Amino acid sequence: MAAELLRLRAEQLKSGVWRQTARLTQGELLALYYLQGHDGEAHPRELSRDLSVSTARIAAMLRDMEEKGWVVRREDASDSRHTLVILTGAGREETSLRREQTLSALAGALEKLGPEDSAELIRILNRMNDICNDRK
Repeated sequence: MAAELLRLRAEQLKSGVWRQTARLTQGELLALYYLQGHDGEAHPRELSRDLSVSTARIAAMLRDMEEKGWVVRREDASDSRHTLVILTGAGREETSLRREQTLSALAGALEKLGPEDSAELIRILNRMNDICNDRK
């Protein structure tokens, strides 16, 4: 069963809808979502810890995100030894745009699945999340 689940997940990642959602849950866009969910700012160490990404990878990612204009890094006013990452207006726009694109694609897929199967899928995915999070 586990092998079949793994095979299905690999197939999903090849499809348009799932490939699009996977991009949203990786790297820069996941960091954008994190920042948006934390009042638009966080310390790099919080990003590293909560996203389970190395501090080196976070530093490189933040550099790229700064170049794109999505974030700025500033000295933390409450502790000048630390840096604060702040989501910019462009970062908020990018996050909203990608979220809307993904929601639209998922809504179309769920519509094809039908209301009963969609509800069952959501129920099972929530249960899997609960089970997987208990292992951490």
